[in-house]
Amino acid sequence: MVNRLSPFRLFFLLLFLWPNTAAWGLEEDTDVNLSALSLESVEEQAVTIPRTPRPTSKIAENVTVITSEEITRLNAHTLTELLQTVPGFQSDKAGRTPGMFEFLTIQGANSKSILVLVDGVSQNEQGENIADLGAIPVQQIERVEIIKGGASAAWGQALGGVVNIITKSPNPDQAFSGAIFSSMGDRFTADQRVEFSGTVEKLGYYLTGGLLHSDGLLVNNGINQNNIFGKLAYELPTKGVLTLTVNNNNSRRGLEEVPPKPDSQGNKTDDWRDNYDRKHLSSLLSFAYPLAPRLNLEWDGHYSYLKTDTRQGQMTTPGLWRRYLLNESIWGTRGKLIWGNNRFNLTTGMEYERDLINQVETVTALPSGQIDKDFNRYGLFANGTVSYGPVTILPGIRYDRVDAEHNEGSYTLGATCRLTEKSVLRGYFARGYSRTLAVVNNSSPQKGWTAQLGGETGDIPFLWLKGTLFYNDSWDIADQSGTLTTSEQIRQGFEVEARTIPLRGFSGSVGYTLTDLRDKESGIRVEGIPGDLIKLALVYDNPAWGLHGILTGNYVWWNSPAELKPEDKNFLWNLHLTRKIFPTRELSPQLFFTVNNLFNSSQYADYHYVNAGRWLEGGVRFRF
Repeated sequence: MVNRLSPFRLFFLLLFLWPNTAAWGLEEDTDVNLSALSLESVEEQAVTIPRTPRPTSKIAENVTVITSEEITRLNAHTLTELLQTVPGFQSDKAGRTPGMFEFLTIQGANSKSILVLVDGVSQNEQGENIADLGAIPVQQIERVEIIKGGASAAWGQALGGVVNIITKSPNPDQAFSGAIFSSMGDRFTADQRVEFSGTVEKLGYYLTGGLLHSDGLLVNNGINQNNIFGKLAYELPTKGVLTLTVNNNNSRRGLEEVPPKPDSQGNKTDDWRDNYDRKHLSSLLSFAYPLAPRLNLEWDGHYSYLKTDTRQGQMTTPGLWRRYLLNESIWGTRGKLIWGNNRFNLTTGMEYERDLINQVETVTALPSGQIDKDFNRYGLFANGTVSYGPVTILPGIRYDRVDAEHNEGSYTLGATCRLTEKSVLRGYFARGYSRTLAVVNNSSPQKGWTAQLGGETGDIPFLWLKGTLFYNDSWDIADQSGTLTTSEQIRQGFEVEARTIPLRGFSGSVGYTLTDLRDKESGIRVEGIPGDLIKLALVYDNPAWGLHGILTGNYVWWNSPAELKPEDKNFLWNLHLTRKIFPTRELSPQLFFTVNNLFNSSQYADYHYVNAGRWLEGGVRFRF
């Protein structure tokens, strides 16, 4: 369905394009010094995901960082939308109503092998070992750090990769500041958020809350979600910082509704509906203390409670044929010692967690199934850095008691070599595991090893390039029903990224990922895993007008079975525009406007879960 521009929408869009009188012509006749547009140095970020903060040139894994500035420019609602723009990532139900539960892959690794963390605390459900990324709003996110590949030696069950969300900290420069975000789109799709932040003497605070609602861009695909997040940070009188974080998220979602369809013989097929309620409360108390000039102690304790209610039925009948109730409580603590400097350092630590799980499954005409589990888990780890000139060696080892029946050992050895100020080679080998459904069916955790080799450079004028080759061997893989398979799978491929520097306000980026996943014994390619992925972005910045725009494109070949009638091998485009009303004022309100699915394209892996057509949204962002 194509949406037409109403007079209101047309007026709203013109606000973005109409220049301020003072700024008109300012950039029009400005000459650009092309000789100055060269990358003088590699911009390095301190990344915390390997357990020890270090520059990206000393990280052996393939790492991507999403900054708060990029989050704002994308006008995103939840974490899923951010990850969908990252090379190598693909959502199985992209382009539907914001905030939905979706499965993701990283270079072919599925959600069950991807560890999602918020401030270092796992967000993966114990039963299915999947994180609900659609329930993580972007408002509280400072940055997202992503490892594409195994990282069990540092984090435990992270065979396929890690997504670590770092939340915002209190504003240290003001006693009171804040922001308001409000958007409205088709089908009453609305996102309302507010945040307050500041520091009074030694006490800092950050508080945010939001409401995400939609009647559903597709049938039975609506959402009502509310979130409250707070952080208090107290600087102790002597030294050290004590931080308390509390997060509460509640949502009610209609995941899908598939109407009955006649088959070739005239019999009706399909016919189901699926609704999902979720309540999640989590808290984290952390303590950081410098014991000596090169020795730091970090400790935290955390608690979380999760309750979900999944209801499945038919459209043509009022009752339910399946209901799934889940209750989880997790108590945990972590401690680590960080010793060293930029050249030599060692991080050692331990983790302990007690998990209580109750699952009740009711299926029509079958006995109810129930699982009650109470078990303890712990891990011990050590990760280090040794640098000699341009070469950095990165060893790591870890031992995990996964549950009462399974213990796992993980290790990694990586290296980086800085060839020039703007070029780095990197590679690593790692052995690790993922729990998959082991908590439910007592099966052995999925295990495997991964190897990567890659590099990046900014030595080419006007261009930044990055490339990675990856190879993974996994076994003891559990399918969706929890059945243990004895076969192995080989996942291999490569990823290439390129980014240009701005020229007359324009810059661009492209990422291509090729993934080949096969059964090791038969050599048959596994279906349902994206084979080709392309991520495109064209960015325009005009500070004099206060105008920013970004056009993103996502291409996917799903490699789905023919009977699922996939729509792929095409691009899905989104356009995001942001206009600062008073460009010269730092705290000027910003208007934003987004056209989702710009060309009204169809792109999905399964005809039961089609994407929404073109839809529009706009709103205002104001900081004070």
